[in-house]
Amino acid sequence: MSSMKTVVMRDGSVHVEEVAMPEPGRGQVLVKSRACGICGSDLHIVHHAREVLDFYTEMGMLDPSLAAEDLQISLGHEFCAEIVAYGPDTQQELPVGQRVTSIPFIVSDEGTLGVGTTPAVYGAYSEYFLLDESLLLSVPDGMDDAAVAITEPMAVGLHAVNLGQLQPGEAALVAGCGPIGLACIAALKQQGVQHIVASDPQAANRDLALAFGATHTVDPTADDEVALANSLAGDQRLVILECVGRPQMIPQLIERAPEGACIIFSGIHTEEVPIKPAFATVKQLNLRFSYYYTPEEYAECLRMLASGAIPWQHMLTGKVGIDGVPDAFEQLSGPNPHVKVVVEPWRNGTLQAV
Repeated sequence: MSSMKTVVMRDGSVHVEEVAMPEPGRGQVLVKSRACGICGSDLHIVHHAREVLDFYTEMGMLDPSLAAEDLQISLGHEFCAEIVAYGPDTQQELPVGQRVTSIPFIVSDEGTLGVGTTPAVYGAYSEYFLLDESLLLSVPDGMDDAAVAITEPMAVGLHAVNLGQLQPGEAALVAGCGPIGLACIAALKQQGVQHIVASDPQAANRDLALAFGATHTVDPTADDEVALANSLAGDQRLVILECVGRPQMIPQLIERAPEGACIIFSGIHTEEVPIKPAFATVKQLNLRFSYYYTPEEYAECLRMLASGAIPWQHMLTGKVGIDGVPDAFEQLSGPNPHVKVVVEPWRNGTLQAV
């Protein structure tokens, strides 16, 4: 059997390892990874393995006897790939060599497993990995591989915005202008929201927010972003989208939100955080928690990116080969200028700005 390289999280660090190439099972397709974005959740998995393990165990998704040091995850779930071979019982409607993407899940006898997030399932930081044929989406000709890889975070943002069900005249506040915040801003713009306030302490991120469609930006360390957004909403509802990913944002936004507001939390917070429910009760807040997206939302984002409606090039700040991923994780774990770094597992190379 042929071998390949994959990037594995183990013992709180990232390793490039040589492993056996997977073979597609019933209904599956073997694909070559062309590009895969590094997600904030990947960094979280690496640096908070104990929390992630405890959470997955509580959810019944992992064996409770598994120790944190035994947890291994082959990372990568934001991808553009290329069909290499089909497994048995497949329709084979797309030719070998066709570029594809997909929501990052495969269906097995053990249930639905996440590509790049579940132990024993190869992620897209691998040279090759498996997908379900039934979930494949063909990539339009001429679309950049990196743009395809950005489809996944765009879908996360679109799903969060859709949960808010904004009506004409309502205003939105996006707290945090990283990839998910920018995705929310792009979705809000596409839906014709008139007032989009983007809040981020970094000036560069605020500039990106304007490029993606924000109408106002705020440095939350200097001004009250909630007050500004609420003033723009007037007597209409304010929808707040939390895209910071820091647990303390949950009680802070609940306490600061105006009466009748909707708060959508898109960060995956695995640690406990104290809140005072009375704030939400007295103000009759609508608290929503957003997770992933629907296949339809994913396909919609692929179409929007292919059409040129989203300035994805502003988000892409770096590319790295497979051997450079461990060092890239080190760089991205501290202060850095990057928004979205894309791994190209088919080559070697250190992290380079684009």
